[in-house]
Amino acid sequence: MKKSVYIFVEGVADKKFIQDYIKRILPDLQVDSYKIVVTGGWNIKDEDTKQTMNQNTDSSGVNLVIFDADDDFAARKAALEKTRSEIGVTFELFLFPNNQENGTLENLLENIILDKNRPIFQCWDGYEQCLRNTTIAGRDEPLTTPAKKTKIYAYLEALLGKSKSEKKKIKEVERDYRNKDHWNLEADYLKPLKMFLTVHLLDRND
Repeated sequence: MKKSVYIFVEGVADKKFIQDYIKRILPDLQVDSYKIVVTGGWNIKDEDTKQTMNQNTDSSGVNLVIFDADDDFAARKAALEKTRSEIGVTFELFLFPNNQENGTLENLLENIILDKNRPIFQCWDGYEQCLRNTTIAGRDEPLTTPAKKTKIYAYLEALLGKSKSEKKKIKEVERDYRNKDHWNLEADYLKPLKMFLTVHLLDRND
């Protein structure tokens, strides 16, 4: 009997990346071998999420939670483990970017762009530095630098064409992370995530 694997992620960007990455590392795995559930944020206390997790556990399934570590990896991990105990659910945990450091999916993506495309980020870094050094008359606070999501958006916008169909590929839900001209899914930086996913997705037999 095959165990069901449910992967819980925060948003559509995470879902699309995980979908594409699984297709790359486990090309022979059937799409019905797992299900990716978007929780809408760092949210496992939601009744629907709890019910889905418990039903899957009761059916001998495996729950995987892949969330962002954000600004404090240790604190986020401890909080999720505490919540897991308090609400009585079972899951294995991985925190972006690499299950060791602070950060998000966007930090992971920064680490898997192609080396030949790094000048794009160098341009962006210069833009951010310019904002930090710029003062505006009548404004006391420094200018706000764009979020990391905007940096990834700009990276793809620089590489893709100007047509509507090309612009559509920039959107989180439409991105193709298997595009070898944009992303290196064989990067060493992805080894922790690869191990986490393959262990649980391949070990599905009772």
